Amino acid sequence: MIRFKIIFALFYDLLLLCAIWFVAAIPFVVWQGDAMQGSPVANLAFQIYLITLTYLYLSYFWINSGQTPGLRTWKLKLTREDGYLMTRYNANMRFLLIVPLCFIGWIGLFITPKQQSLQDIFAKTRITPIDQD
Repeated sequence: MIRFKIIFALFYDLLLLCAIWFVAAIPFVVWQGDAMQGSPVANLAFQIYLITLTYLYLSYFWINSGQTPGLRTWKLKLTREDGYLMTRYNANMRFLLIVPLCFIGWIGLFITPKQQSLQDIFAKTRITPIDQD
C-alpha cells in the first residue's frame, strides 16, 4: 500500500512542479523573446534555470520538514535511514540520482524488500508513513 502512496505523492508533486515551471518560464521567455527559438545557448540556460528551480523546491522541503506537499498530503515523510531529517548532502545525492535514474529508479519500490526507490537506496534515505493520531 505504501508504494502506491509514494507514487501518488510523486505525481502530486510533479503537478505542482509543472505549475511552478509554467509561472517561472514567463519572465525567462519575456526576457529572451524570439532568441529562444534559434539559440541553443538560450535553450540550455532555460533548462538549467528549470532544473535549478526544481532543486530549490525539492531540497527546501526535504531538508526543512522531510515532506513535500505531495508527501504531506499522503501522510508520508522522507528521512535518512536513521530516521532524522535529511542533510544538504543527502538532498544533493538524492536529487543528483533522480535526474539520471528518472522513472527507472522508482521501479525499486516494487522489487526491493524495503520498498525503496533506487535513488533512496543510494542516497541512504527512505520514505515512511507518518503515524496516524
